[in-house]
Amino acid sequence: MSELIAKQRGRLRSMILWLLYQSPKRGIDIIDDVYKMTWGFWKPSPGSVYPLLSKMEEDGVIRKIDGERYTITDKGIKEIEEILPLKHRSSIDDAVEELEGLSTFFGEVDKAQLSRYKERIEKALRKIEEVIKGG
Repeated sequence: MSELIAKQRGRLRSMILWLLYQSPKRGIDIIDDVYKMTWGFWKPSPGSVYPLLSKMEEDGVIRKIDGERYTITDKGIKEIEEILPLKHRSSIDDAVEELEGLSTFFGEVDKAQLSRYKERIEKALRKIEEVIKGG
């Protein structure tokens, strides 16, 4: 296995653990979420995700529930804690901090580049406003 492929597989393993730390997911959900996490730059193939999920099950860092969804185990949580400092499971404070960081990022991006994403950003903002208003 080439060094680049090994590095990508290591990143994918960490991403999967992070996603499953947040909530149980099916393999297809993991593929879609990795795509979203990388802002559309990388969509892992089923041929790389499903064998890795099987290996991670063998390693005891994840397990299958409901016959189709995967969840992280205590061993998996320990592994990801070595990589990323974890505060709280999906805390609102973390999400707000992320939004603040994104608003700073968008403020620094070249507006010409940002304009092609305007509709998607506005849609996301509307969804957030609806949630905040309770509707």
